Amino acid sequence: MPLLCRLNVCRMQRKVNLRKVCLMILLLSLASILYFSHKSPSVPKIHRFLKSRSFCPSSNRSHITRGDDLKVWGPKNRNSAHILIISKSSSSFREAKDILMSVRLKYKIQVSHTGLPDMIKLSKGGVGKYFVIVFEDIRDYYYMDKWNRELLDKYCRQWRAGIIGFVPSPDDPVDNQPLPDPLMNRDPNLNMSSTLSLSSHLELSSARVLNHSLLKILKGDIEVESEEIDTDWVGFTSLHTSMEPVVTGKLIFPSDAEKELPLVVYEPGSPRSIRKVLIGGSASLHFWLTRMIFLDAVQFLANKQLILPLTRYILIDIDDIFVGTARLTREDVLALVESQEELAEYIHGFRYNLGFSGSYFLSGTDEEDEGDQELIAQRMEFTWFPHMWRHIQPHRFNNVSDLVYRMELNKKFATEKRLPVDGEYSVAPHHSGVFPVHQQLYDAWKKVWNIGVTSTEEYPNLRPARKRRGFIHSGISVLPRQTCGLYTKNLYYNEYPGGPEKLEASIFGGELFNTIVYNPISIFMTHMPNYCCDRLAPYTFESVVNFISCFTNLDLRTVSPRQLADRYFSLFPEEKSAVWSDPCADRRHLEIFSPNKSCSRLPGLLVIGPQKTGTTALHTFLKLHPYVVANSPTPDSFEEIQFFNEKNYYKGLDWYLQYFPEGNATTLLFEKSATYFDGDFVPMRAHRLVPKAKIVTILIRPEDRAYSWYQHMRAHSDPTALNYSFKEVVKAGPESPKALLSLKNRCLEPGKYAQHLEKWFSFYRPKQLHIIDGEELKKNPVSVMNELQHFLELPFVDYSDKLVYDAKKGFYCVRREEKRKCLGRGKGRLYPRMDPATQTWLKNYFKPHDEQLK
Repeated sequence: MPLLCRLNVCRMQRKVNLRKVCLMILLLSLASILYFSHKSPSVPKIHRFLKSRSFCPSSNRSHITRGDDLKVWGPKNRNSAHILIISKSSSSFREAKDILMSVRLKYKIQVSHTGLPDMIKLSKGGVGKYFVIVFEDIRDYYYMDKWNRELLDKYCRQWRAGIIGFVPSPDDPVDNQPLPDPLMNRDPNLNMSSTLSLSSHLELSSARVLNHSLLKILKGDIEVESEEIDTDWVGFTSLHTSMEPVVTGKLIFPSDAEKELPLVVYEPGSPRSIRKVLIGGSASLHFWLTRMIFLDAVQFLANKQLILPLTRYILIDIDDIFVGTARLTREDVLALVESQEELAEYIHGFRYNLGFSGSYFLSGTDEEDEGDQELIAQRMEFTWFPHMWRHIQPHRFNNVSDLVYRMELNKKFATEKRLPVDGEYSVAPHHSGVFPVHQQLYDAWKKVWNIGVTSTEEYPNLRPARKRRGFIHSGISVLPRQTCGLYTKNLYYNEYPGGPEKLEASIFGGELFNTIVYNPISIFMTHMPNYCCDRLAPYTFESVVNFISCFTNLDLRTVSPRQLADRYFSLFPEEKSAVWSDPCADRRHLEIFSPNKSCSRLPGLLVIGPQKTGTTALHTFLKLHPYVVANSPTPDSFEEIQFFNEKNYYKGLDWYLQYFPEGNATTLLFEKSATYFDGDFVPMRAHRLVPKAKIVTILIRPEDRAYSWYQHMRAHSDPTALNYSFKEVVKAGPESPKALLSLKNRCLEPGKYAQHLEKWFSFYRPKQLHIIDGEELKKNPVSVMNELQHFLELPFVDYSDKLVYDAKKGFYCVRREEKRKCLGRGKGRLYPRMDPATQTWLKNYFKPHDEQLK
């Protein structure tokens, strides 16, 4: 190469190198500027110094002296409704229904003009079915027709049931108007309430609670200012001498005159009259104090059959420690310790529970890094639980190993910083993977942390909050988590969503107060930013527990998450099994549902049985349709998944979906499990997961089905079936061996068709359920399948080209070109004829059920 060329190349290389050097210097300068500006002292974060509210002198506050009484919650039998509500319509009186639902007390609604349920027939075991009767309008009791009134009074006297009656304002204002009871005119000794007079359309200024034996949750001898602006209050202007005021109120009349009148009165009753609690006002349940009176009245009138203890457990989680930009300073951490000490005066054993992601440690400003260091220095003051290493949602990871790796990083951080993480508790970012269940998260939690307890606000759904429940999956207890109105962006009092008034209303007898009262165990979700800046969380919780201490007798406590889980499921053992729902039906659930999973795998058709009616043949015939696809077989139950029954249901939704292919708009996925028909919980579980599915059942004469099942068990060498005749099985008495009674049950129980169909119709609409005549399916399957295609809205397929009668077998088989394929040897067996006497006995046994079916 000529010298001149080589010199030009060298000059070009020098220019390139010089540019690289300049670019590197520029980048380093920018990085330095960003670093030092990031580390420079920040401006003060506090906009307003908040001091928690005090609602009464310290001498009036409750002190932690009582023992823990949280041994039982509600009725002994939670399967039945024990409160009867008589309302104007099925949709009215929503406030009372919401309160009862929130405290898990079941009720039955009866519209006032439709009469009463059969009160006497529904009474069992020496205890009346309904412990309390609640009237939306007590006038519906007073003016009830003579027959129903006497029936109700007789029931209440016999079973010592009480009545809660609300007295709404009439259409036009009244003053000192009598509230007559027509029945009293016939018998003056029967009832005293006609001596009651009232004034309406009043405004409440303040309320005073008297000392009364009715009270339990609510304190007596307290006075409360009203923040209600309703003018629909009713005051009682005159009472019979035997009536006892429970709550009085300073009421402002339309003339602006103010009087103190009873708002709530108790009528003790007598051997010939009914105990009652009367509550004045159309909108009185909007007032927190009246809601507490309502709960106390329910317990009082139920004669200890409905119990709501005074102990309440509270756990306050602080999520996102070390995460984000709104971080704690050293002063914030010291304030957190002070807040904990303040709350411990009201909540026995209280400590804040801190959830950390170690990856973000020391990633703030100098001032915030000092806050991180102070948290570590004060670590033994709090309890701690792990989030993810980085704040990533677990449902995005499909490999357990990926989750394990990240959890181990967080565990290493906890070990290095000597964090006291020993509560077997963790919470996933955004509750991802908890519900809908992401099995990989549960497996990783167990492997790394040995997690036994978590919590979520998403089960079964975020809203309504009163319906949140717990469940257990893969050995991990999932407890309901509550919100308190504080989220990651709630930093300043004046910027609270909806205004500071909304926060104050939540504290002063509103949503936060209700959450603590209505739930025996409350795990609250808060976030680290709620403890910096204006420190909204300490203000909120210190204020609400002060309010509770001043006006209620509740005993607040904190224990470990493991103890909370044990107590929760001892109170509500029926919640241990989760009820799986369609993740794609809830927008929030869909956001935390793995992208590698699909709701299109859910079936659109369930063939539910019962057994020995022809379900296997129907399963075979359905698969011949080109647009119908069945599940793949399982190792244990072959073509029947039997998911909605007990054993497989506990394996979770991921287990169920693996047996279905990816569906589409033209494909109908289906499964056949003949045990679904008479399963106690199957209709509810199926409807929660596939509410739009079509349901198909096959019915034959119940006595034939029973005999077929007996012969089926003999063919499978069941010892009980081999050792007992069919007559001995179906007529076995209660003292018979357990195995014999079990076989009798499987012979007879599924044949009570009307009883089981009623359960299915309580969840699915009639147009979703199709009943096939089993004899017709056997004799004329082409016609049956053509009708079924129409019900399923499938493209028509002529089944006469697909089915052929086999005279030797005695039933139809599948046509395969020039060949035919029939069901196995176990299908279509010929049995010895049933003993005529036993057949007659069975017909009589099933007769009432058959008549109910017709």
